[in-house]
Amino acid sequence: MKTYHRFFLASAVAVTISFWWHSRTPEPTVLAFRLGQTFEQVVRDSSYPAMKRSNRPAEDPGDHKFGAIWVTEPAVVIRFTDPKHGFTLPPTKFAGLAFSENQAISLATSPMLDPLPFDETVAILENLQNQFKAGGWQPWEKNDSTWFDLTPEGKKRLHARMFEPGYMKSTNLRVPRMYGMTFRLKCREGCWTREPPYLFLIDIGVGTDVYGWNESDSMRWQRPENAATGSSVQ
Repeated sequence: MKTYHRFFLASAVAVTISFWWHSRTPEPTVLAFRLGQTFEQVVRDSSYPAMKRSNRPAEDPGDHKFGAIWVTEPAVVIRFTDPKHGFTLPPTKFAGLAFSENQAISLATSPMLDPLPFDETVAILENLQNQFKAGGWQPWEKNDSTWFDLTPEGKKRLHARMFEPGYMKSTNLRVPRMYGMTFRLKCREGCWTREPPYLFLIDIGVGTDVYGWNESDSMRWQRPENAATGSSVQ
């Protein structure tokens, strides 16, 4: 009888471990970058296998050395490593980091693994907005951009906006003469048909600040004294 109990216990433990191993979420890798970094610097600073999931600028037959690093599966944490204006996004399974002349120039991502109900999505939105505020980003007032109003009444208005044509709300953020960002909440499912479940996504696009500057001007991050030297993955 004791032998039977030991066998039963060992089998139960083995089944539990096997279930845990096969069902657990993969540990996120990190894609770390700054605008102006070379493809090689981004690869060096990231634990994400960027070399395997990219169109390498060095292989571009043209003069501009265009390329991209793609994220198409979970789970990847994107870290913008500017020491003053940086931020860390929640795990995602979608992103594209574009390069021109072998320098990182823009990022597009949805910093979520899947569309979520409104309250859960807005909790992520609030966390991101707090990071951007702390990092010195500011709304571009000339196009009437403002921070998302996340007071109780503001959330009610934001929820109602998701059911109006366009089915999204965006704001443009900037670090003057350095970076620009599109920060957007959008309805992903159900709002236009009025058929639940209603699911939502956040979109983020990061690039050069293009508001109120001349094309001949260089951005501060392009000047030698502000050159991106990289950062190590924590």
